[in-house]
Amino acid sequence: MASGMLVKGKWITEHNDQDQNGKFQEKPTTFRDRITADGSSGFKAEAGCYHLYASLACPWAHRTLIMRELKGLNAVISVSIADIILGDQGWSFSQASEAMPDSPQYLQEVYLKADPKFTGRVTVPVLWDTQKQTIVNNDSLEIMRMLDVEFEAFSTQTLNFYPHNLRKRLIKRSIQSFHPSTLESIALVLPRHKQPTKRWSLNSSSI
Repeated sequence: MASGMLVKGKWITEHNDQDQNGKFQEKPTTFRDRITADGSSGFKAEAGCYHLYASLACPWAHRTLIMRELKGLNAVISVSIADIILGDQGWSFSQASEAMPDSPQYLQEVYLKADPKFTGRVTVPVLWDTQKQTIVNNDSLEIMRMLDVEFEAFSTQTLNFYPHNLRKRLIKRSIQSFHPSTLESIALVLPRHKQPTKRWSLNSSSI
């Protein structure tokens, strides 16, 4: 299935993410910085400092929105929801976010602001630092863990989804859940202009 991506800062649409057997070739998420409660990572957990770009059409981005809600962080981290259809220019935003005065029309603009020469797929979710004007992270599992653990001081709920005594088991389970056979059915029903003509599997934590 052909899909757009950025190559050295330029958007191209004639790109195929499938191998010769029609299987989706997973590309790892690119931005893997961390927000920490004490700021030791260079990104400190603070209210009003971060913005989440997500889509309700992407199950991995959707789960970061669920975590934000469950932890009571709606007033701490603002959000922009992409249009449900993934178009020729990638994820788009037809409605501007009140929290972001310079809301982008396309998510690719966010990636290019973080790295003008970026090469790779433009995926959701994206956790954006509004002060440093850069992407912190675009891996859904890592974003969820940061919201749960590092923003604990700002949470209005006492729920803990990543307890110390269960972390090894949770990590193992998360790896198992990303087996291609588990995700193939999800990938096939994602809303796109063109549906794939071959079976393909998805092994990523962002789309």
